[in-house]
Amino acid sequence: MHRHAKRNICTLFVTILGLSLLVFCTNLTLLTSDQEDAYDSNICPKYPRNLVGTITPNLADTSYKDLESRFTWLRTGGHYTPTGCKPRERVAILIPFRNRGNHLRILLNNLHPILYRQQLGYTIYVLKQADEKPFNRGKLFNIGYKEAKKFNHTCFVFHDVDLIPENDKILYGCVRSPMHLSRAVDTFNYKLPYKNMLGGVAAWKTKEFEQVNGWSNLFVNWGGEDDDLSCRTIANKLSIFRFPNSVARYTMLKHRRTPVNTARHRQLKDSYTRYKIDGLSSLVYLSPKIQRYPLFTMVSINT
Repeated sequence: MHRHAKRNICTLFVTILGLSLLVFCTNLTLLTSDQEDAYDSNICPKYPRNLVGTITPNLADTSYKDLESRFTWLRTGGHYTPTGCKPRERVAILIPFRNRGNHLRILLNNLHPILYRQQLGYTIYVLKQADEKPFNRGKLFNIGYKEAKKFNHTCFVFHDVDLIPENDKILYGCVRSPMHLSRAVDTFNYKLPYKNMLGGVAAWKTKEFEQVNGWSNLFVNWGGEDDDLSCRTIANKLSIFRFPNSVARYTMLKHRRTPVNTARHRQLKDSYTRYKIDGLSSLVYLSPKIQRYPLFTMVSINT
């Protein structure tokens, strides 16, 4: 009798211990799930408290090494994800580039801190035209979009290298699409030159960008591709959204202009219909060389 009682007590103890462990493990799992739910519901604010509004751009050139030493939040490839909240968007900043190293450094020096304060998940892609053909900004943007889309970005900002934001409340997170960000540029006396302008800096969501079939691949040198994109936008009955003039202010860096596209006026005549067959749908390109540096991801493209 005594032996059986002892065995039962031991069995009961093991059972109780097992239940205790089961309850402990269940509580642990629930806690982890709650933490994940809290993260999912803890969306980063649209306007974080540390935004200051108007800022004076730093137009001094500096070294990549200096930038790397200061922007300690960056991961390889010019990538950042907030740790305390879930970013509203995964933003790809796409910058067409050739032989403008000083402008790129100045832009990175100003843009990275703004994107960081906005608590965006973002990566900066520098789209380098590696060949000696006439500069093809639209095609670079299309290829950059295709390559960046592979990494599940939800917002794409097409950004000229010579435009420096003057306000950190110019939200780069696709609050609307398409969103023309560079509404007021100093070289235009901070006035919008014409109503349907989409040049300089603009943010697009995938749906609208693919609806207009991206950029034209036909415009080379300077001029025409922005107006063609405006025509595509109008043809698809999309509105162009902008922040107020007092917010969407940019400084344009001085530079030597690319040779003018003398065929642009002729090319624009059929923009409203040509967009269906010229753009992302007709894009043909060789796989670009991808290099991940501390401050950005370089996409070297032969057009």
